[in-house]
Amino acid sequence: MNKKQTRSEARIEAFKLIFQCQANDEDPNYLIDLMIEEFPESERNINYIKTVVLGVNEKKEELLKDISDNLKKGWRIDRISRVSLAVLKLAIFEIKYLEDVPHKVAINEAVEIEKKYDDPDGPAFVNGVLGGFIKNL
Repeated sequence: MNKKQTRSEARIEAFKLIFQCQANDEDPNYLIDLMIEEFPESERNINYIKTVVLGVNEKKEELLKDISDNLKKGWRIDRISRVSLAVLKLAIFEIKYLEDVPHKVAINEAVEIEKKYDDPDGPAFVNGVLGGFIKNL
């Protein structure tokens, strides 16, 4: 019997797909199909995963501008790790476009993903950028 996937676990799968899309310029639909084959429990959250992954892909330029607008003076997008960039795109997309995800949840989950997948300075950086983004909404 398949284990049930939580929303947090679905968010991690979406993050991984966003990361793959930006790193390899892969077709997000193809990557989603592969994920479902490998992790059939993702089927439970497929609407969320597709919405986020396809939405981030569609709005990538807008999301990059949102990130860039909330960096400290002197920072540029190309200085951000690929992990942090994928996490920020995911969180900002959730904040802007998913009404069922509270802002605090999007930020907390982004920080947790950052802790798991990036260097020790990443969580504070992501939290700062997202805090600035929320303040400027």
